[in-house]
Amino acid sequence: MSDLAGSGAKPLEADDPRQIGGIPLAGRLGSGGMGRVFLGVHEGRYVAVKQVLPSIAGEDQDFVRRFGHELDNLSRLPATATAPLLASDRDARPPWLATAYVPGLTLSKALELHGGPLPARTLWLLLREAAAGLVPVHELGMVHRDLKPSNVMLTVEGATVIDFGVARATEQSQLTRSGMVIGTPAYMAPEQATTRRDLSGAADVFALGSVLAYAASGTPPFGDESGPAVLYRIVHEEPDLEALRELDPALADVVAACLDKDAGARPTAAELVRRAEEHGPFAAPLWPDSISGDLAEKAAFAAHVQEIELPEPESVETLRLGRKAGPKTPERRRRRRVFLAVVPVVVTVGGATLAVQLLPHVSAPDDRSASAGPSVSVTAPAVPTASSASPSRSASPGKSPTGKKKDDDDQAREEQADGTPSPAPGAGDAGGGSQDGSGGSGSSGGSTGGTADSSSGGSSASGGSGSGGGTAPSGTHRYRNAENSACLVAPSSGAASTGDCGSAGTRWTVLPLSDGTFQLQHESGRSCLNAGILNGGTLMLSCNESELRRWRVGAGGSLVSIGTGGCLDRGNGGVTTTRCSGEASQRWTAF
Repeated sequence: MSDLAGSGAKPLEADDPRQIGGIPLAGRLGSGGMGRVFLGVHEGRYVAVKQVLPSIAGEDQDFVRRFGHELDNLSRLPATATAPLLASDRDARPPWLATAYVPGLTLSKALELHGGPLPARTLWLLLREAAAGLVPVHELGMVHRDLKPSNVMLTVEGATVIDFGVARATEQSQLTRSGMVIGTPAYMAPEQATTRRDLSGAADVFALGSVLAYAASGTPPFGDESGPAVLYRIVHEEPDLEALRELDPALADVVAACLDKDAGARPTAAELVRRAEEHGPFAAPLWPDSISGDLAEKAAFAAHVQEIELPEPESVETLRLGRKAGPKTPERRRRRRVFLAVVPVVVTVGGATLAVQLLPHVSAPDDRSASAGPSVSVTAPAVPTASSASPSRSASPGKSPTGKKKDDDDQAREEQADGTPSPAPGAGDAGGGSQDGSGGSGSSGGSTGGTADSSSGGSSASGGSGSGGGTAPSGTHRYRNAENSACLVAPSSGAASTGDCGSAGTRWTVLPLSDGTFQLQHESGRSCLNAGILNGGTLMLSCNESELRRWRVGAGGSLVSIGTGGCLDRGNGGVTTTRCSGEASQRWTAF
């Protein structure tokens, strides 16, 4: 059981999941009519995992669509704008996303703890922080569209704008359905309240003015109703800034400018940052004592990440017999061996045929007299194949060796080959280490699908070459697509596509990582190929070791994203990551 003191999270309820997308969960941060937000741990840091309610995912496709837009928008935004997106799955049912956990308080909660409106100095700081978060959003041509007190998080370091669930790029505004108003009425701009579709960053500036007025008085400047009355006042009447004007006339003038009915007359977010900084400097502690203690407690919690233990899954034998699994002792866990699944895969690479056979998915006692596990064999054909990019299979895609149609899970397992490590691009699948851990290592990394009991030896990421003699290449390559013979190409930043193999931006350098995966660094030397979230597309981003920037070689010369599990695919006018299918558009030849 995790210690949640200071996190702002509550213990998981009986019907809450214990993990989402492989991310273990520690507690519940919040819930609403559309989804739930959990506290989890991902890659050594706390994350906020937002999951759509299963009932909503099945019935409200409009909300699911907006959730997809949230993923698209978060994938474009820099970390300075909001809590960064760290993982997601829009195709899961229900879909989910994970952002960095923000250890703070919403503005509405801060007013509650403070016992009323905030002082003038705090309001100038709030203006600077919230406006600074909007600057990169507006520079990308995006509009938040739902800025309100519950979407502004105060932390010991400043403030962060969150929840881009209804944000939209300005050029996408025409996609809004006719007559549909998206946002929170009390904080909408006039052009938003009248369902105009040509929204700009000025709409967010108007909302920020309303947020400041709320923080100075406890009430939005046009009232807090949710019906047509408040929208009418926003469009036709002047705001109530009396409390703010008594507190700080200069700030009241700035807020009044933000609330101008004419969008073109409002200051920009960057101008608001400059105006607020004139009333600094803002030294720590940034916020009033009434909330600083709570913020410090949350920061201390976030600084020490706890390990979350997931319940051990039931064994195959227990599931087969229908008995409820009891607690396993440490000794029992040590003596349990699990083999991963399980299809024969035959791949032809560089003139050598590799046949890999895995044992069925079973759970067996750790009996050293048991079978040694999967066998690996390498044979050379009498006549080399013409192209290393074309896979040779013992059965047609989508069918088992007996000719029966596979279900989706079986097909996916074959598309991902057998889970064994693969060499970096340009080298063939050169065999692999023994799957029972008895020794040896795979090409450019050890087995990822070995036994749970690793005490018998083997290597998890030892590098070296497999029995087939292939080695991971070094240096720089081009990657030609088997479908259109064009090459993977990209600018130093932006989206990847395919183009003329002789053009600029087509050379990629393999950067091997210690776990056997690799990155593909653009010839500019400034960015790496990233399996982006935006419509499944790819982006060029800085070369950190995020899973979205890590790749491995799959069956038939495919490039598999570690972050998404999908294969690099030519389509939709560019290059995307889609479910691995073995199609020619997913096969790449290094040269």
